[in-house]
Amino acid sequence: MKKTDEMEMAINLKASRYAFGFLEIAIMIYCIVQRIITSEFPSPIFIFGIFGMLIFWGIKLYETWRMADVVEEDEE
Repeated sequence: MKKTDEMEMAINLKASRYAFGFLEIAIMIYCIVQRIITSEFPSPIFIFGIFGMLIFWGIKLYETWRMADVVEEDEE
């Protein structure tokens, strides 16, 4: 049972990373196209993209750091 739960979590993690990557690339392309077509830069959309990226990487780094501490405690 545990093996299937771990596999499902790994699949969900991979899917969420690809979806997030796609959205970030789509936002950047949209900002560039809008800049070329209208000569205006869509700042709010760009800022939301940056915040999304910061939240994702912040949570990823925090959880990695937290899991590394748990592994070190288990080894002692």
